[in-house]
Amino acid sequence: MAKKIPITLLCGYLGAGKTTLLNRVLTNQKGYKVAVIVNDIGEVNVDERLISKEAKIEDSSSLVPLTNGCICCTLKTDMVNQIENLMKSGKFDYILIEASGVCEPMPIAQAIETIEIGKLDNVVGVVDASRLVEEFDEGKALLKEGIDEEDIESLLIQQIEFCSTLIVNKRDLVTDEQMKMVRAVINKIQPSVKVFETTKCEVPVEEIIGTDRFDFETVYASAGWVKALEEHDEEDDDPSTGSGTAEHHEEHEHHHDHDDDDDHDEHEHHHHHHEHKHEGESEDEYGIGSFVYYRRRPFNREKLDRFASAWPRNIIRSKGVVWFSDEDDMAYVLETSGRQIQAGYSGNWLASCPPAEQKRVLAEEPEMKKDWDEKVGDRMIKMVIIGRHLDKEQICKDLDACLDD
Repeated sequence: MAKKIPITLLCGYLGAGKTTLLNRVLTNQKGYKVAVIVNDIGEVNVDERLISKEAKIEDSSSLVPLTNGCICCTLKTDMVNQIENLMKSGKFDYILIEASGVCEPMPIAQAIETIEIGKLDNVVGVVDASRLVEEFDEGKALLKEGIDEEDIESLLIQQIEFCSTLIVNKRDLVTDEQMKMVRAVINKIQPSVKVFETTKCEVPVEEIIGTDRFDFETVYASAGWVKALEEHDEEDDDPSTGSGTAEHHEEHEHHHDHDDDDDHDEHEHHHHHHEHKHEGESEDEYGIGSFVYYRRRPFNREKLDRFASAWPRNIIRSKGVVWFSDEDDMAYVLETSGRQIQAGYSGNWLASCPPAEQKRVLAEEPEMKKDWDEKVGDRMIKMVIIGRHLDKEQICKDLDACLDD
């Protein structure tokens, strides 16, 4: 079997330093023949001209611009085809993709993993240290009006959460104490990522290409919200206190805030839980902590919608499986990044499936039995809340007020 061509995916918001890093790699390729795919959501692809000039690339066919669309949404098929064509040309032995600043990395990674002759080697996130200080300082920056601010914070979290290498750039623009807080936030969102603090993206090229650092399952499972759910599985408190024992939901699909109704096959797409064991944790010196909100009653969708408009600003991230009273058979994944809130269909609850199907699954996954409720089956709300100076009691009280009567 031919050796798979490695791919590095480069993500980061506009102005974080992605192009600076890209040019650094291209002018010092460590023996690789690197082809570059650049994605720009605007009509004029400024990055292509800049990269071509500064990296002195003579063969313009090595630059494949994707314009008028976002890689993670409309251009995934186009991107996969472009990558395959570059690989089949035989001219290149490494592919570097610079995603648009408004792209979430996980769906792009999922698309890349469908390429048989390629291998995702590294997902590199580039973030602006000074921006992180602004966005995560107890949500003060979110007092500004406008959806752009909300989107930026959401993207920052997604880009930190799903990468195997994280470059915290513009280190020179923040103090040592501010940097400590930034690292504390990063550790809560993605505790296992390899972090480099840089000025002008000065990082060894071998940390960007040829790393063999990325593994989808490992990166996904190391996200802070997953870790918090795992730790919660060790607890055995009463659900009414905000704790309780349950298996966490593993969800590997990219969800937008609409329903994927074409996939409601109750025999094949029921909702799964898997159990993991980890230690508990407490709030750190910067007041950054997490807890799990766990209930065996459904949300009233209208009540939750109303509360969403007043979602606490100091919650950095929350994610988990939820149950709505108006769609009793369907499990949803609800996630928030800053003030952006969305829910996506995840599958049917096992309790909504035929008895024979329930019996088969419970036999194959006996750990589900201990959390099986005679009345509601596996239906539950189980969400991780990550933030700064969280008032767990008040947040639980507010969420409880959103439960169906």
